[in-house]
Amino acid sequence: MDRRRDEGSSQPLRIALIGATGFVGGAVLAALTASGVPCTAVARRPDELPPAATRRAAADLTEPSSLDAVVAAADVIVHAASYTGSDPQTCDAVNRAGTGNLLAAAARQHRPHVIYVSTIGVYGPGPHRGVDEDAVVPNPVSVLSESRLAAELAVRDYGGTVVRAAFVYGPGDRWFVPGIAQILTRLGAWVEDGRPLLSVISVGDLGRLIAALAVRGTRPGSGGDVLHAAHPDPVSVRALASAFARDAGFDLPRTSLGYDEAVAVAPERGLTERHIDLAGHDHYYDAARIWRETGLRVPPPGFGP
Repeated sequence: MDRRRDEGSSQPLRIALIGATGFVGGAVLAALTASGVPCTAVARRPDELPPAATRRAAADLTEPSSLDAVVAAADVIVHAASYTGSDPQTCDAVNRAGTGNLLAAAARQHRPHVIYVSTIGVYGPGPHRGVDEDAVVPNPVSVLSESRLAAELAVRDYGGTVVRAAFVYGPGDRWFVPGIAQILTRLGAWVEDGRPLLSVISVGDLGRLIAALAVRGTRPGSGGDVLHAAHPDPVSVRALASAFARDAGFDLPRTSLGYDEAVAVAPERGLTERHIDLAGHDHYYDAARIWRETGLRVPPPGFGP
């Protein structure tokens, strides 16, 4: 799966993966390694990288001087090092300013292509039904999503590629399935009988898609692109919760509330309307383009690795 830097070049493509110890970054590293594609795995603490990472580098998005050597040795940079917590200062320092630091280092040198792993969370509240990348204007409603949208805009202005990942599940998931479990447990009911549809993707499939984009390198006219990353078939909240209830350790609800009823009782049960929106509105997106452009086989429906 060797790629060359450009037409006529005898040199292999050099890929740097920033955030290689993270949930998504680790899956990208695994996909590149499985395909026999060498890359430099970059982390703040390289000693935490798995043994498969034979090329290692230390860097921190909040320390601009640490990025120059990484950028100098890369033709494609996969940026999967977003902060996903709720602290406003860290959101800004890592996601907005940190991405700016990376792009500034890239612009000072040979302008390697940058692929930024973002989230459909930048779209804000639903319902969203089968929309493509140009159909919805982002409407972030949290400090986290605002900072990731700011990173997106900077990457697009630079000429990079933004991948808006759907709801990601799989080994290491600390947010999506646990979040659904918490909502249903606290609410004690389905919302709209669990019928709302969500775009989801396994972390393994997301890693393979991003790895394929990195190996593809750059193409004329591809600068500033946004791509949705999701399985083409959305799943209902009921199907999702039913598939993971036993492993996640929660009981499925036996009753259901309408959306407005759920919003009304949410505060007394420690929930917000944002929680009810996730469980009670459609959030599914057209992801045909990323599968077409990478040429990867679409996995069968279900909850595979």
